[in-house]
Amino acid sequence: MGKKEGPKRYSIIAGVGEIDGIRAYKGSKILSIAESIGGKRLDQSLFDVPLAVDIFYSFFLPVPAIDYSLVEGNNDEALLFRVSTLSALLSSRRFHRLKSLTTADSTTSVVASASFIERLARLMEHARAGSGRGKSREDSGESSTSSIVERALEQAEHDARVAKSIKSLIARTGAGNTSMLSYGDNPEEILRLARNTNVERILRIVMGVKFSLTSKSKLMKRHSRGWLGGIEYGSDLERLHYSQLALPEELFLAKLADSKLLLYEKALPAAKGPIYVLLDKSGSMIGEKIDWARAVAVALLQRSAMENRPFYARFFDSTVYPLMKVSKSTHPSEVLDVLKYLATVRAGGGTNITGALLAAIDDVVSASQREAVSDIVIITDGEDRIDVEQVMRSMSKARLNIISVMIQGHNNYLKRLSTRYMTVRKLGSESILEIVDFE
Repeated sequence: MGKKEGPKRYSIIAGVGEIDGIRAYKGSKILSIAESIGGKRLDQSLFDVPLAVDIFYSFFLPVPAIDYSLVEGNNDEALLFRVSTLSALLSSRRFHRLKSLTTADSTTSVVASASFIERLARLMEHARAGSGRGKSREDSGESSTSSIVERALEQAEHDARVAKSIKSLIARTGAGNTSMLSYGDNPEEILRLARNTNVERILRIVMGVKFSLTSKSKLMKRHSRGWLGGIEYGSDLERLHYSQLALPEELFLAKLADSKLLLYEKALPAAKGPIYVLLDKSGSMIGEKIDWARAVAVALLQRSAMENRPFYARFFDSTVYPLMKVSKSTHPSEVLDVLKYLATVRAGGGTNITGALLAAIDDVVSASQREAVSDIVIITDGEDRIDVEQVMRSMSKARLNIISVMIQGHNNYLKRLSTRYMTVRKLGSESILEIVDFE
């Protein structure tokens, strides 16, 4: 005998219909994320899969509405809780403002749903605890539900807004097709990042940068199979101009011997190594400085993706911290890893610029990037003595530029080593653009 199926479950959002296997999985995933973020089990008698599915479609659909014909005469506690919660949700002004972020966006709708459920469960638990201590208001059940839903929506709106910025950043790095970044691609990680205040500050800064690179690097290298750039003299038969085929044989051979044949000038973009960011996290960088430096790193990640270059990053203070690497073909998960890496490191400690530069150069050399030109961007406010001779000896092992960004400070040693040296007085979007726009 086949396995006996349980009773069918239906959404009470008009037009959704039966909660089939795919919808049930989505609801289960939302509940799982809410439990993981909240750090505790939800009350399964109220927070069930149908509730999670209906909350998701409330955020996702353009004009969600409750089909009250599906609930008439049914006094099931979970269903009544679902109706009261959705009624308060759909009647909220904040909800309709939030819809501009979630409508037809599966990822952001999942994040908003999990955030809302986690916050709602926590607020209900606090309300019950207050009632047990005799501190509850004499509000009606409906107004109490509306108040709790409104407060839960406040958290969901914040998290959805940051999640939307994360998706926008992923799109700006060209990391695949962001429509594929659905609930199956770890929305829990996105929600955790959305609740990280460091990530929020980074995104607030970098999303204000009107960043656009419309072309690849201007540095070109001549190549027989490159792009047409003009006409020149030479003897490379692979680039022979068609007019030279009409020459008499003797004249053709004479011009070939003298490298006087007309040739197509062809070139390819010069091979380029990684954009490598060294971020000073010493104690003097705490606050606005390190937030701005993190935003510069994210902007440089965008540039590396647009130029099809690897991206490396390291923090340093008196020691050098682990390396973060992003491949040429940036994947959405790598962008999330970079945000998490940048956000988790706190400022503190001394400054060792020599050690940081030597580690970065060794990374470039060990990655077989000796022939390609690499750019090391060091962001610091430190007045640290640097062993210039040792760094220059190390630099001779690879082709690289050092671009120094001094935050409200100066370092003569770095100035001697740098291909480009900048002093930043005002930490804003314009200075980020100026840093990113290097050749």
